Amino acid sequence: MNKAFSENPQANSKKSLKGEAQVDRIYAHVFDAIVDHRLQPGTHLKEDELCELFGIGRTRLRKVLSRLAADHVVELVVNRGAFVARPSVDEAREVFRARRLIEGDLTRRAAERRDTGMKAALEQHMHCEHEAREAGDTSRVIRRCGRYHQVLADQADSPIMARFVRELIARSSLIIAVYEAKAPSECEIDEHRLLSDLVVSGKADEAVELMNTHLQGIEDRLLLKASHKEQNGLISSLGSFSP
Repeated sequence: MNKAFSENPQANSKKSLKGEAQVDRIYAHVFDAIVDHRLQPGTHLKEDELCELFGIGRTRLRKVLSRLAADHVVELVVNRGAFVARPSVDEAREVFRARRLIEGDLTRRAAERRDTGMKAALEQHMHCEHEAREAGDTSRVIRRCGRYHQVLADQADSPIMARFVRELIARSSLIIAVYEAKAPSECEIDEHRLLSDLVVSGKADEAVELMNTHLQGIEDRLLLKASHKEQNGLISSLGSFSP
């Protein structure tokens, strides 16, 4: 055992936490660049360039890339490296088909359960959506709208299916970025409000019907056709970053 490590566990613990926080920040920075269209599908995420930009070593960078791959926004190719995922039209349609099936079921479970903390959780999130829209931050509105579905799924007390929803939402974010959906409309956020009211009131059938319509509306906003865009440089696409 390393003597320095064993004699100062508190210092090493702080160092470990600092490293995890750095990984979290870099992960969010790259994820946002993908969702905001700055990193195009197929972009090669070159390790040497990213290590220099973020001021980290390859081991820590690979933790970031592994997390992005777990969210299906990055593909890790053996002997080639990491690339921003390029979902096909068929994959996009399959993701939304899966969302309608799973989220419809979770919506029903949440409405039937009607946990005491459910109303507070949904209201808090709706406040965050409103703030993002008032700030005029389109990318944050898209992320907040996606996050609503995770918050609602969490109310169903089905952690395994809720994890599936998290993966599907992450993939949807990339699909929306790839196929250049229009920004979420005021109508879409109004549907979130109505969904919350129906779930909290225990109106399961109406809530499930609205969820299906709502998700179909999101899919219908997408331009689901083959698209190939010219890629910008990796570093210029990511923008500035303060270590």
